[in-house]
Amino acid sequence: MTKKQTTISLIAAMSQNRAIGLNNALPWNPIPADWDNLKEVTKGRKMIMGRKSYDNPHRIWSEVGNYVITRQTDYGVDEGFEVVSSLEEAFEKCQFDEEVFVLGGEEIFRLSIPYAHKIYLTLVHETFEGDAFFPVFNENEFTITERKEFAVGQNTPYAISILTYQRK
Repeated sequence: MTKKQTTISLIAAMSQNRAIGLNNALPWNPIPADWDNLKEVTKGRKMIMGRKSYDNPHRIWSEVGNYVITRQTDYGVDEGFEVVSSLEEAFEKCQFDEEVFVLGGEEIFRLSIPYAHKIYLTLVHETFEGDAFFPVFNENEFTITERKEFAVGQNTPYAISILTYQRK
């Protein structure tokens, strides 16, 4: 019997200029429609994040398990989180899971894209100042399988598109 491969999914929100963060926080006001989508698609799934994403006071986390990638061997984390030294180590720990989510930040996304089977990407149709950006990826390697559009006032202060990319 062969084991099913774990689906590696990235989930992120980015502005028109690809900003995903500023001063270790989102560069825009909260977007309830985006948060609702995130909660829906990640429910019951483990999450992988970099140390900076873990350090965010508004961090996202899963009740079933979380991995924090850091080079700091003595880095302490809260209950429900486990330190790993690499993306590959995190993937190895999730090898029997149906799907696992990579939450960022910028460097972790850049390293994860070659492994990604799916990318859940919210496009915020505004430009924001940022110091962390979602990496450019070859969109020709993916098919958009779902697209949700939200206008200002539809549970969001900004016009957004929520796209689901599936690797071809």
